[in-house]
Amino acid sequence: MPYRVLIADDDEGQRKSHGFALEVCTAILEDEIEIVETATSVETWEKIKSELFSLIILDNDFKDMHLKGHLPGIALLQLARREGMNRSTPTFFCSADAYDTLKAMVEKFGGIYMSKVGYDIEKSAQLFAEKMKKR
Repeated sequence: MPYRVLIADDDEGQRKSHGFALEVCTAILEDEIEIVETATSVETWEKIKSELFSLIILDNDFKDMHLKGHLPGIALLQLARREGMNRSTPTFFCSADAYDTLKAMVEKFGGIYMSKVGYDIEKSAQLFAEKMKKR
């Protein structure tokens, strides 16, 4: 059974970067990875609560404030830990918001903080593969 990964980010370029890292993961894991992408917090929450993933890569600042049900990524992480199918799914919180309070909140809710600044595809692939192998 292939791994399933949710990439939730409103920035298409960042989703592509994560996709490249996951391509590298296929070689590390010697298995296929099915990638599911979302660009809004509303769509992301629907996926998190109804579909099981091997890994979630989550942004914080979604540009969908005009949509009913909009949430920042940190709230999505918190909700995912409380309800739905992905309570224990490894979740990378990849954000350009690099303040200590956010990092502490991510860790409090069992996420792994990763900065978008200086994003390294090979390093990210190694980290993603490591967390997926443990499941």
